Amino acid sequence: MASAAQSLIADLETVLVQAPESWSGTALRRLNDLFLSSAELYTTDQVAVFDDVMCRLIDKVGRPLLTELSNKLAPIDNGPAQVVANLARHNDNAICGPVLEKSKALSDEALIEIVERPRRDQTPLMKIAARAQLSEAVTDVLLKRGTLAIQRKIIDNAQARVSEAGFARLVTGVNGDKDMATAIAARDDLPAELRPWLAPLLGE
Repeated sequence: MASAAQSLIADLETVLVQAPESWSGTALRRLNDLFLSSAELYTTDQVAVFDDVMCRLIDKVGRPLLTELSNKLAPIDNGPAQVVANLARHNDNAICGPVLEKSKALSDEALIEIVERPRRDQTPLMKIAARAQLSEAVTDVLLKRGTLAIQRKIIDNAQARVSEAGFARLVTGVNGDKDMATAIAARDDLPAELRPWLAPLLGE
């Protein structure tokens, strides 16, 4: 499998030098469709082959296909990690959004790297904050770099794990916002020692 894959990749690199975008797009769409048809059956090594080949095609195609690719790969648990990461780092929200919000193929390291990028548009961070599962490591960075809207998104996300340091950041940043204080207090995992800081706003 490995030698065949290496041969395929070598042949593909030779073709890509002169291939038009239309050829690359057709090849990538067919390859993705093949992957999606049996994704749950592929071994880790087989997924890695798809990943390698698709990564060599992804830079040769335009926005519509990248958007299509992101939407199709986002719900796949064992999606090709490099391809998904490339899509997640894209500056176009229509391309990065689906995988940032849904893809389980994105590692915490990749998510943290994306959150820490300098940016004005907070939409990608909002997509990450809405993920079905969020670790403390990711929410710590989101709470540090995100807006109040992103902080609230995390608070309201019951599946987002928040560290004690993260809760401390939230509590000390309430600034008289009763709605925010009420939302924080409603979290079952709020450390007991931080609750008294919210008491004046909660009427306790």
